[in-house]
Amino acid sequence: MTTAVQARLSAERRFYASMALFMLALVFIGFAPSFYLRDYVHFPRPNPTLTPMVVLHGLAFTTWMLIFLAQTLLVSAGRRDLHIRLGQAGMVLAFLLVPLMYMVSVGQVARANQPPFATPLGWTAVPLFVIPPFALLVWLGWRNRRNPQAHKRLMLGAALLMMDPAIGRLPLGPPVVETFAVLNLLSLLTFLPLAWWDWRTRGRLHWATALGAGLFGAALAFRLFAIGSPGWAAFAAHLPGV
Repeated sequence: MTTAVQARLSAERRFYASMALFMLALVFIGFAPSFYLRDYVHFPRPNPTLTPMVVLHGLAFTTWMLIFLAQTLLVSAGRRDLHIRLGQAGMVLAFLLVPLMYMVSVGQVARANQPPFATPLGWTAVPLFVIPPFALLVWLGWRNRRNPQAHKRLMLGAALLMMDPAIGRLPLGPPVVETFAVLNLLSLLTFLPLAWWDWRTRGRLHWATALGAGLFGAALAFRLFAIGSPGWAAFAAHLPGV
């Protein structure tokens, strides 16, 4: 292996490990007041109710993010065998997250933890609209597991989608729709480092990066409209589990 190839692989491993650490830090900061450090950190708004399903979802998601970090570190350590085995467990957990995400999403209607500008039924659009792109990216990541460059970007894209609820909990402004729109934009901007990496290493955007960012952007735009839509509220009222 040439020195240039070794340097490129080393830089790539550092990039993905850095992204994993960044996402874990973001998740911890966003969810510290309402989940991880609930009894120790002041939350500027009323804290959402922690039901057993919410706790299970939080623990499963945290485990999945830790697996994501461990996989990047295993690749850096040259343990591709363990990376593959752990990746299989992570893939199973990712698919299990989908029904958990749905149950927590519809369960929030009873908890009524939406901001003042939304109704409980309208607010279901916020988590529900992210589930299809997450599931699709995970499935495509599995299908492209023998295409390392696509696989890495698809799985990172799926993880970046999950930064949305963490960013949405950052107290950057009053709980009004304008603040919500800004937080949506910040969530989408988490794809910028991956886009930058594509341009630096390939000279163009990778299709997996474009797909992830495009799906996420569409989901954010549609749900911004849906949360105030009577039609969506009427539809959400008939969802199983509401």
